[in-house]
Amino acid sequence: MTIIRRRSVLTLPLAGALGAAIPPALSRPAIAQGAPAGAQPSAQGAPAGYPAGYNEIVAAAQREGSLLIYSIMSPENWRPVIQGFNHRYPGIRVETLDLPNTRDVFERYLAERSTNSRTGDLLATAEPAGWIQLHRRGEVLDYKSPEDDAWPAWAKPLPGVYTCSSDPLVFIYNKMLVPDAQAPRSFAQFVERAVANQRSWRGKITSYGVHNSGLGYSGNYAFARKHGDQAWQWFQQLAELQPRWERSGGPMTEKVTSGEYVMGWFVSAITFWPRLNDPARARVLGWNFIGDGQPVVVRGVAVPKGARNANAAKLMLDYIASADGQRAFGRGGLTPARPDVMPGEGIRHTFSSITREIGGEQNMCFIDYDPKMIEDYQPFSDRWKSVYGVR
Repeated sequence: MTIIRRRSVLTLPLAGALGAAIPPALSRPAIAQGAPAGAQPSAQGAPAGYPAGYNEIVAAAQREGSLLIYSIMSPENWRPVIQGFNHRYPGIRVETLDLPNTRDVFERYLAERSTNSRTGDLLATAEPAGWIQLHRRGEVLDYKSPEDDAWPAWAKPLPGVYTCSSDPLVFIYNKMLVPDAQAPRSFAQFVERAVANQRSWRGKITSYGVHNSGLGYSGNYAFARKHGDQAWQWFQQLAELQPRWERSGGPMTEKVTSGEYVMGWFVSAITFWPRLNDPARARVLGWNFIGDGQPVVVRGVAVPKGARNANAAKLMLDYIASADGQRAFGRGGLTPARPDVMPGEGIRHTFSSITREIGGEQNMCFIDYDPKMIEDYQPFSDRWKSVYGVR
């Protein structure tokens, strides 16, 4: 997901202090931003329209003075958010830890929580099953943001869990091999054109595999839940072309660019879109939404019960849930989920603009927090592997 990957980044003094509390096997570098050493930042009060008592949270957060975030997002994703947050609350030092995959966010938190070690104050990741399980364990702080009324029900899936982005999975294609005019805009069109070009497309289409990617499972599950037997018929037709499976969107994009792959489906747009900033790539690469069933990753954020700086975490959650925070995430490469945020100023798409492009919310496939996604994992995976001949 957009440059959403593990990386080695700047470690500032606070990370050294944390290292003693974090089990060595789990320790990874982090990035910190905030007021420069020796500066005397002035605390700001509650944003306009927030309840009067919110100033008590602001004061308590200023006393805490720091915030540690666990996520799978990179420093580039977080940088505009932290800059906006520090402008609003300049006395709070923010540190982010970019973990390798979605499950690591929860596993690291729970491992540290079990030993009463210093752990993340805010968790942000695209793993509905993990959020469901964390909530069942009673580890999510039941916090209602002052921004709550601006968000639809689907974006507040569990008490205390909000949505920080709604990132689509899209078609991508090589324009030298698939002219724009022939590029599919629905899954039905994709299957029809794949079958019609079976000889030249065999072994040259790609996606995430259910067997090797959590995003592959959740994207296929959401799509099959919407289309039922029709989805499985389409999967069977695609199986005849012997698709090749990747674990992440980066290799898909590279191989579509080179022509090794003709097309990819259910590809993370926030991995793909930044590549279009390169004019040479933009001449070769094309993409479309999936108009008859657009998968959307609902990325959650919440304050865990074990947060030592819970007040600072509440301020950040509220900033992320605000229109300003959503626009900041958009500039950082994610897809703002708040309905009143629109594209522009460096933001390619938002939930509302995607909804308009695909003809309405009824054409969305939310990768959401349905508990059946956990219960159905094995039978769904077995059926998918049987259809595609994966062992």
